[in-house]
Amino acid sequence: MKTPISGPRVQPRPLETPATPAPVRNEVKPQAPVVRGDARDVSLFDTGGARKPAVALNTPVAPQGTNVAPGTYPSVADVKAIASIQDPVARNYAITQGYSDLSNGLGQMLGKDNANWSTFATWASKQAGVSIRNEDMPKFFTDALKGAGDMAGPLKHVDDMMRKLGLPALPLADIAAAGSEALNNVSKSIADGNQFVFNEVGQEFARFIETFQGDTSYDAAKTAKYLDGFGKDKPLLKEAFGNYTKAMFEKDPNKKAELMLLANDQIGLHEQTQLQKHVEKALNAPVKDTFRDILKQSIESGINAMPFPANLAGKAALKTGLVDAALNPLVDATASVFRRVATEHMMKLAVPGGALKLGNDLPPPPGMETTLFPPHLRSIENPELRTLLGKLDSSSDSLKGTAAKDWSKLDQRMNYIIDLFRTRQQDPHLFDAPFGKTGTTYPLPATQQRAG
Repeated sequence: MKTPISGPRVQPRPLETPATPAPVRNEVKPQAPVVRGDARDVSLFDTGGARKPAVALNTPVAPQGTNVAPGTYPSVADVKAIASIQDPVARNYAITQGYSDLSNGLGQMLGKDNANWSTFATWASKQAGVSIRNEDMPKFFTDALKGAGDMAGPLKHVDDMMRKLGLPALPLADIAAAGSEALNNVSKSIADGNQFVFNEVGQEFARFIETFQGDTSYDAAKTAKYLDGFGKDKPLLKEAFGNYTKAMFEKDPNKKAELMLLANDQIGLHEQTQLQKHVEKALNAPVKDTFRDILKQSIESGINAMPFPANLAGKAALKTGLVDAALNPLVDATASVFRRVATEHMMKLAVPGGALKLGNDLPPPPGMETTLFPPHLRSIENPELRTLLGKLDSSSDSLKGTAAKDWSKLDQRMNYIIDLFRTRQQDPHLFDAPFGKTGTTYPLPATQQRAG
C-alpha cells in the first residue's frame, strides 16, 4: 500500500449528479492484462538466448521504500568515469548499458508501468552506436545521388566547365567518397552528443536514485533541498525531476502517467536543445565543407596532371574562382541530398516491435491503430503537460505530420519525440536489457567493451 503524498494534492472533482454522469477518465475500463508474447512483440535488441516470458502491460508498481541495490546502477562518479572513456565505441556500449541500469533503478522506485526518460535513452544510445560504428548508409547516399532530380542541373554545370578545361566529367565516385568522409564527421558528432548528454543527464538520474531510494512518503523539505542542487541554467531538468518526485507517490494511475510523460518531455526538450549544436555540426556545415574540399581537390588533381600549356586554362579557373562558383550549387545540392538521406536512413530508432524511421510519420504501436495512445494517456488533463504539448505538438492527439524531414530542426525533432514518448511510454519491453543481458557492476574499467 502506498503512503499518501504529504505535499499539496489536487483537490478531487465534485461528484456529478446522476443526471449528468461523468465521462470515463482516459477510457480506462476493467480488463484482463494484455500479454505480449508473439514474435513481432519481442524487442529487436534481444541478441539470442531463450525467449523472455510474456510480460503483462499493467506491470505492478514497485512497493514504496524500495532500495536499489548498490552497484546495479552507475553512481554520479561512475557516470563521469563512463563519459571519460576515450574510445567512442567502447564508451557508447558503456553509456547504453548505463542508461539501462539507471532506467531500471528508477523503475524500481517509481514502478515500471511507465517508462522514464532513461528508458528511451537506452535505445536511442544503442541506435547511436550503429552510426558511431559506421554500420549504416553504405550505398544509400550514392543511390540517392543518382535519383536526385535537383542534382542534375548543378552536376551538368560542373561537367560543362570541366569539359571546357579539357577534363573528364566529375566521377560520381568522388562524390561518394566525399559522402563517406561526411559520414565520418556525422559519426563523431553523434558520439560527442551521446557523451555530452549522458554525462549531464545521467548524473541527475544517479543523484535522484541516491537521494530518494528507500523513501516511503513525500518529503517536501527534502525535495526542495534536492531541487536546489540544479543549476539555474537547467530549469527544465529541475522541473522534470521534481515531477518524478511527485510521480513516485502518486496513486492515481492517470495522474502518474501524465506526470511521467511531463517529466520525460521536459528532459527531452532540455537534452535536444543542448544537442542542437551537435546535430547541426553533424548534418550541416561539416557536410558542405567536406564535399567542397574533396570535389575541389579532385578537380585540382586533374588540372595539375595535365601537361603545359593545356593546364593553363584550368589553373586560371582555379585562381579566378570559376571552379568555386561552379562547385557551390553542386555542393549545396549534394549536402541537401545527404541531409535527407541521413534523416531517412541514419536517423532511426529500433523499439520493441519494429524499427522507427524518424523521417516517416510515427506509426501507432501494434494494437493501438485506432486509439494511438495507451489507456492512461489517451486524454491529457494535467494543465502543465497540456501547455507543453500545445507548444511542441503540431497535430494534437494525432500522429499525422510527425515525420522529421530535417532532423537538424529542433521543432521537428521535438514534434516527433513527444509523440514517441506518449505512444510508447507504457510498453514494458522498453525495460528489456539492450544487449540481451543483465547489467554490470560499477565502476566500469575504462577499457571495458560489450559485444552488441
